[in-house]
Amino acid sequence: MAEALIPAAELSKPGADSLTAVPALNLGDLDITTDEFILDEVDIHIQANLEDDLVKEALKTGVDLRQYSKQVETELQRIEQASIKDYIKESQNIASLHNQITACDSILERMEGMLSSFQSDLSSISSEIQTLQQQSVSMNLRLKNRQAVRSQLSQLVDELVVPSTMISVILDSPVTEQEFLEQLHELNSKINYAKELSFRETLACSDIQDIVDRLKMKAVSKIREFILQKIYSFRKPMTNYQIPQNTLLKFRFFYQFLLANERTVAKEIRDEYVDTMSKIYFSYFKSYSGRLLKVQVTCILTKKNIKADLNRPVELCRSVLWSDVTQLELFGLMNQQYCMSGITRRYAEFSSAVVSINQTFPNERTIALLGQLQVEVENFVLKMAAEFPSRRDQLIFLINNYDMMLGVLMERAADDSKEVEGFQQLLLARTQEFIEEILSPPFGGMITFVKESEALMEKGQLDKLRTDEARITQLVRGFSSSWKQSVEALSQDVMRSFTNFKNGTSIIQGALTQLIQYYHGFHKVLSQPTFRSLAVRSELINLHHLMVEVKKHKPNF
Repeated sequence: MAEALIPAAELSKPGADSLTAVPALNLGDLDITTDEFILDEVDIHIQANLEDDLVKEALKTGVDLRQYSKQVETELQRIEQASIKDYIKESQNIASLHNQITACDSILERMEGMLSSFQSDLSSISSEIQTLQQQSVSMNLRLKNRQAVRSQLSQLVDELVVPSTMISVILDSPVTEQEFLEQLHELNSKINYAKELSFRETLACSDIQDIVDRLKMKAVSKIREFILQKIYSFRKPMTNYQIPQNTLLKFRFFYQFLLANERTVAKEIRDEYVDTMSKIYFSYFKSYSGRLLKVQVTCILTKKNIKADLNRPVELCRSVLWSDVTQLELFGLMNQQYCMSGITRRYAEFSSAVVSINQTFPNERTIALLGQLQVEVENFVLKMAAEFPSRRDQLIFLINNYDMMLGVLMERAADDSKEVEGFQQLLLARTQEFIEEILSPPFGGMITFVKESEALMEKGQLDKLRTDEARITQLVRGFSSSWKQSVEALSQDVMRSFTNFKNGTSIIQGALTQLIQYYHGFHKVLSQPTFRSLAVRSELINLHHLMVEVKKHKPNF
């Protein structure tokens, strides 16, 4: 709606200044104060203005447009003057506003610069993040590659390093020492590994080849001398050759080492052994056939007297022995270990005394009777051991009694006597069985896996275990986390079970040596192509590090 026009009379009334300003008429370019215009354009302007709502309203109300125009002009001038006064009044504020706007504009300009710089920094940071991401991917790849070769490289370094301990033991220690046997196993492993590397034309192999060859020749020389001395001991008169033969079984790895690394020496020892045993057998058969030819009928009374003289000490021992056995049975096997120690000690003291006398005055009949008595004592000890419920307790019982009897016999009898060597073989066999028995609970899983794998390797069927990754992972991590506690518990258990500290120490050393050999076999199995891709191989304990740590658990007495 167009606003109503205000008559001119109303504008002249007092208070008219406070009225709302009248909207200006939209007269366009119409100028009614001059006579210079073009009629066509005037017509157009007039027609356009006549269409205006305000003009229409003014015409309807009869308002004088010229008067109305002057009123509007006057009012505009008045408003203009008032506006100018307001501007002058607020000039300081306007100036302050201008300054503030200028300052804000400057601040905004600086912020624009900062934002531009920040945007540039963000672009640079984005580029750096991308670079770091690429470096991270590259480092991750290198880490995976290093982990993949870590176990193989670790084994390579271990096999290439020749520790000073091995050198000193091979050069200076007697071949009968347990430590020499341990280092000989390790040396044999290094020799085989060096051969394998030489086939691959590995340059690092040449760094240790010279020292390994020298150690091999020294070990071969010492082993040759030791075995030949044992073979020559067969030739002593009145020697039971079966006992030294059994003694050599303890050192069977020596011949395996010679056969693998020095076949000429191995052949020499074999030929010497065959020649010696041939002569011994020939001598026995020759003596036997000669005695058969010289058999003569002698006085029966003389035979009876001789038999009585020979049987008297043996029958005396039997009576004492079975008297103690009867006493043991009457006590209902109470305090069995104590009673058995007394019985076996009496036998050992009697037997050592007779053996000592027989060495000075040899008598074959006495030797035969002592042999029968020894068999009876061995059977009796086995019978008593069977009373224990577990195989572990049976072995402890047997080892303690064999060790005690052997200790008494060795005080008087010669080291190569039948009795001494017989009990040495029994003690060795039961000790080895006991070692396997005590290693089984903590390490039985690994031992079983190694034995199964080695059997399959000989048949070329190791791929059958390819699906046992979970089992292998459990064995590797289980051994790494608990072997120290298990070895400590094993050592304490052994020392509590055997009264002879020296014997207990020997058993612990044998058990730890056997454990290292099993773990070395475990390493060897996992190094086969079937298992080389397993990630858990990187968690295997370094074999040299394990040997160093194991030696800390060996007791010293």
